[in-house]
This record gives sequence, structure tokens and C-alpha cells, in this order.
Amino acid sequence: MTFTAVKIGDFIEVIGHEPGYEHDYFEGEVIGDYDGILKIRYEHFLVEKDGPYLVEMIHPDHVRPRPPYIDKDVNSFTKGDAVDVLWKDGWWQGIIHDVFDNMNNEMRYEVFFDYMPKYKKYDVFQPMNVRPHQDWFSVNNERVWVSPVREEIEEDVKVIWERR
Repeated sequence: MTFTAVKIGDFIEVIGHEPGYEHDYFEGEVIGDYDGILKIRYEHFLVEKDGPYLVEMIHPDHVRPRPPYIDKDVNSFTKGDAVDVLWKDGWWQGIIHDVFDNMNNEMRYEVFFDYMPKYKKYDVFQPMNVRPHQDWFSVNNERVWVSPVREEIEEDVKVIWERR
């Protein structure tokens, strides 16, 4: 999964590599390269309240470029869409479970997270904190961004529900 074209100054995402964080992505900037180990400054993690942003040494296997912007109206997601949600300082993979308006007539998305044993399986988010999910794959020795196919997502969700 190594993103080899990374260089100092690139804005990247660090893929969660600790248990419970394998499906999340944390935004950062490459600020150093020490014999192939990247020095990353995170954009949302503070060392302490009102302190500097966390800086960490990361192996390139845990880094990917930021996904390209997809011109999609954030109010147009529907039930079953694969999304990433800006939550707890990172982008977390989930599936839209429900779309509704809150008491102030503002649209909200209820997102299902199958892989989160520590947190709630569902939570509610504003459209501005939701983006289409994209995966970073190797295809014919090239790295490409791929959006999940809706039919595959719906089948995965059926399997999850049948397991319960």
C-alpha cells in the first residue's frame, strides 16, 4: 500500500494502524523524510488542549494521498451510500443508514459503522462532514482511486444484518 511519490510538503492521509482504527484516515502534512520514514504533522490532533499539533514518525505503508475531490452535492447521499465521515479528528468509513431532517429542518445522515466495537455503531452527522468513500488500490502496477459499487455495498450490508 506504499505511496512512493510522497515528498516533503505533501498533504496526505495517515491510515489508522492501531486496533480499532483500521478504517479511518487522519489528515496531515509530510514535514520530513528520514531514511524512508516520514515525519507527519497532523492537522486535527493537538498534543494537548491549545497546544501544538501532534508530530509523528510514520512508515510509508501507512500513508496515502488525499482522495480527489468528487463534485457531489453533500445533500444528495442516499441510504446505502459508502461514505467517509469527519469524526473524532479523522475520516471514518461508514454506510449511510438513514437520511432525515432534524427539528430545525436541517438534513442529517445516520451512518452505520460495522467495525467499531469501542464506539457506537451508529451516529448522526451534518452533510458538510460527509464525503464519498474512495479506496486507494493498485491496478496493473499503478495506484488508482476507486469508488465502491453500490450493489456490492448493499450486498455487504445484507450479510452484516444476516450475521446479527
